[in-house]
Amino acid sequence: MTSRERRKHVRMQRQFEARLFNAKVKYEIEGLTENISQGGVYIRTRDWRSFQTGDQAIVTLFLPPSFTNREKMFGLRGNAIVRRVDNKKEGVALEFARELQEFQKVEHSEIAIKFRYKEISYYLRSVSDLEFVDLIRANPHGFLVEKSAGERTNNAVFQFNTLALDEDQSMRVIKRDFSMGNIYDAKVIEVRKRKFDTAKNTVAIGRAATNDIVIYDNLVSKTHAYFYLHPSSQDCYIVDCGSKNGTLLNGKVLKPFEQYKVADCDEICFGPQTKTVYFSSISFANFISELKDAHPV
Repeated sequence: MTSRERRKHVRMQRQFEARLFNAKVKYEIEGLTENISQGGVYIRTRDWRSFQTGDQAIVTLFLPPSFTNREKMFGLRGNAIVRRVDNKKEGVALEFARELQEFQKVEHSEIAIKFRYKEISYYLRSVSDLEFVDLIRANPHGFLVEKSAGERTNNAVFQFNTLALDEDQSMRVIKRDFSMGNIYDAKVIEVRKRKFDTAKNTVAIGRAATNDIVIYDNLVSKTHAYFYLHPSSQDCYIVDCGSKNGTLLNGKVLKPFEQYKVADCDEICFGPQTKTVYFSSISFANFISELKDAHPV
């Protein structure tokens, strides 16, 4: 083995934030590296089901200042191919198209920090009945599903606009209204943290890229609201952060910085046109299962 080959296969056990883009899936996937070499990387991600062996991907690894001795974080970006999908450890093994030292350096300001949310069709396609337990375990605090916001306006950069739900809290009514053809394109937000900070029991929502849930709508404040996740139960609360255009729960404007408990089928509006419906994890899994039975993809 040459010295170059030895360098290629030396692995570093270090966790870095990573993003994977797979054109087949159409959104960026987040994960953490488990080990890295010049020739490849293993990334643990909750979205490992999105990949198959042989898939092409673009991978970006984020190196913090503490590792590089630079003032700011920067990324290394390059092409890779999926060599293994690990369902036990929930990750993917990638082989780089070229060595890591030849990857493109990307300054933090150049990195597009946009979250491309999954659609209903993803869960119908990718989650089997046996995997619903894993889905619930990974997302104990529930999901938001987009709801029709009525007419579009020019102010909205990112809108929820495809799904229509009846105001009745009955699951039977919801199933009836979900029969529309474009339900499969409805976006889903997993209510969980994406950022590493000290506020372990909160999920921040707003227009700024520093939030856990980023909503690209000019009528949503940079720091708009947050979910409070009760540490000893699965209860979820919504809190408005004094947003300019308000947060509504079932049509009621929330008082800033007060906690309001959310329940299945509650409508939550962030500003006047970003409208969502909340599902607990179990209800969401049941809903997907019933939708799959009624309208197989």
